[in-house]
Amino acid sequence: MVFDFDGTLVASRFADEAAVAELIGSDPGAAAGAAVFWAHDGEPLLARIELAWPGRTDQILPLFERPGAPRRFPGIGALLGRLGRQGLSLGVVSSRRLLALDQGLRAAGLRRHFSVVVGLDDVAEPKPSPEGLLLALGRLAVEPSRAVFIGDTELDVEAGHRAGVAVWRAVWGLPLAPLPGSSDGTILLDRPEQVGELLQALTAR
Repeated sequence: MVFDFDGTLVASRFADEAAVAELIGSDPGAAAGAAVFWAHDGEPLLARIELAWPGRTDQILPLFERPGAPRRFPGIGALLGRLGRQGLSLGVVSSRRLLALDQGLRAAGLRRHFSVVVGLDDVAEPKPSPEGLLLALGRLAVEPSRAVFIGDTELDVEAGHRAGVAVWRAVWGLPLAPLPGSSDGTILLDRPEQVGELLQALTAR
């Protein structure tokens, strides 16, 4: 089982919001790029910053990659512990840079659950390319047909389908708004506990 990081394991948007607010506070002119930054949510942070504030990535990136403890979603710790006890191989695939991803996992107390962690540095193409997922599955020695990918964005869903894995979309961190029904086989989950419930149902079959 492979997880996305931001918006799936942890609620990290608040940290990005704080970084954007600090940037605009010190440079009011930067407000013009904020809408572009948020419009590309789910894409690699480096790319979003460059799109929003061209030529200023090296200056602005440190605001977003300061060490800190992201807020893991309620129930995530218990879920990962349960999956580990069941003997499942667990990995993370994210579009964050590997160092920042590893720091975030450790700060949230989640790193120990994952034997494989794949970040932006590990791939030539980020999600929605399936490259990161296939790399993680290769390291886990798991065939795509026997894997599940859990992510929160459309980019995650596309990457999962292109990799040939089952895709479960975590909507527990999304705004409380109706989502369109899925016609591509993607299962929508509104709480982490449903992951265990689905696995139990699959095992019972």
